[in-house]
Amino acid sequence: MSHSDNSDIGISLSPEDIAHGYGQFPYVIVRLYSTYYMQMPIHFVSEKKEGLKGIIVKSNAENFIDNFPYLIEVAAEYKRNLDTKNNLNHRLCVVVGKDQAYYFEEDQIRFNTSIPTGGVLVNSEQQIIAMGHEHFIQQ
Repeated sequence: MSHSDNSDIGISLSPEDIAHGYGQFPYVIVRLYSTYYMQMPIHFVSEKKEGLKGIIVKSNAENFIDNFPYLIEVAAEYKRNLDTKNNLNHRLCVVVGKDQAYYFEEDQIRFNTSIPTGGVLVNSEQQIIAMGHEHFIQQ
C-alpha cells in the first residue's frame, strides 16, 4: 500500500448513517474540539417523514437552489439555540458542497472553498460515525 492510499485507515460513513442523511449535502458541522466534529444533516421536506436525523426544514421547493436561501437562516437559528443551551460560542459551518462552506465566525458569515474534513466525526448522539475520512459521500 502506498502512503497516499489511506482507504484502509480510519472509519468511513456506514450505509446506515448515510440512509439517515449523514454525509449528504447540505449539512451543518459543529467543531466541538480540535479535530472533533459533530455533523447535523439538513433535510428539506414537504411533509413529515419518520426516521430522519438532523435539522428538518419544511419546504415545497423541488430543488436545492430554491432551498438555498433557507440554509443560512436555519443554521443561524441552530447555532443560536446550541450556543444558548451550552453557554458557549460554537464554531459552526454549513457545508453545501465539497468545496463550498459558510463559516459562522463571531457576527459574520464567511464563504470558504475549504470544508472541514478528517478527524473524528460524531452524530448528534455523540456516536462516532467516521474517523480520518471525508465527512461526505461522493454523489
